[in-house]
Amino acid sequence: MHAGFSLLTLLPGKVGGSETYVRGLLGAFGDGDGPERVTVLASEEVRRAYAGFAGGAVRVRDVPRWRYPEHAPLRALCIGAGLAAGRLLAPSATADLDLVHHPLTVPIPRAGACAATVVTYHDAQHLEHPRFFSRAERSYRAVAYDRAARVASVVVTPSEFTRRAAIDRLGLAPERVLASSHGIDHARFGPNGHEDDRLLDGLDLPERYVVYPANLWPHKNHERLVEALGLGADRELGLVLTGGLHQRRDALAAAAARAGVGSRVRHLGFVAPDTMPAVYRRATAMVFPSLYEGFGSPPLEAMACGCPTLVARIGALPEVCGPATEYFDPVSRESIAEALNRVTGDAALREQLREAGLARASEFTWRASARRHVDAYAAAIARTGGVTADSR
Repeated sequence: MHAGFSLLTLLPGKVGGSETYVRGLLGAFGDGDGPERVTVLASEEVRRAYAGFAGGAVRVRDVPRWRYPEHAPLRALCIGAGLAAGRLLAPSATADLDLVHHPLTVPIPRAGACAATVVTYHDAQHLEHPRFFSRAERSYRAVAYDRAARVASVVVTPSEFTRRAAIDRLGLAPERVLASSHGIDHARFGPNGHEDDRLLDGLDLPERYVVYPANLWPHKNHERLVEALGLGADRELGLVLTGGLHQRRDALAAAAARAGVGSRVRHLGFVAPDTMPAVYRRATAMVFPSLYEGFGSPPLEAMACGCPTLVARIGALPEVCGPATEYFDPVSRESIAEALNRVTGDAALREQLREAGLARASEFTWRASARRHVDAYAAAIARTGGVTADSR
């Protein structure tokens, strides 16, 4: 099997969890847990950023003169032109492939002579919570995400929750949609940190804190979290926030001040990937009050570091976290505060959550995810008549 892995719509270092997925999957493919051959379709920028993944079953193919716009409005405006360009790119980019996988959903390039396509549909948040998106963003996703899933041979989702959403919201046939959980980089996220003091030097962390790693998107629910911190019993407990979208920082700082916790909330912004595990290991707990998740890797990463977690009982999080966490209602400040009180005030409960979290996190590997993707690739080829490059 020769799979194309299209990264023509990737902006390296700027798409968060979906790029973690891309890197995890490619790493497992390179280790021999994927198709016999994988060709990454890349712009010049992606080729430079992903050159280290070449080797074993994986090679990187430069697609000349292709550049994906960096700014969201330009991406929205050019999606039609981009799809048209994808058709022009297809003959040269896909001629020797058995299938094309679009792990970032947008179907560029089109499959061309290779009829089989796989699309990863990360979540249906824009359909289930449209208030979090502008009209332009919803229109873009309707074409770039929803239509891509409807025309794909097979759709991969990161959870059964998202699989059901794709089936119900898009009208997809259940046999065309396959769930494959994401993995965790267990080499990075682990309970033992021998260099944590060095990694954390200069971050000015509170003595005791809970950590929430998330960009300041509306659905991440930061304002309710800082309000819940103000309702909590521990008046010394700090809240450490990581992630981008700095234009929302002032509004969040104002909310923290109104809640009387302005001095207890610290926003670190971007934290280097190698430093984040140390932040988890030093924390009293990790809190995750998001209002929607199609999967939810951060709680698992915290668990893998031995950090007790408390998460919202929404979306895919119960499916992912299972019994290894403390749950709360994310729309209730009181519920969040009560969960914070339970976990931060009870050392025995934290140890119980730590042990359960380590066991739970160990179940999620990129090796298992990669093998599940091979099943999706084989199903896509079968659905298009079993035609491969060798038989054309």
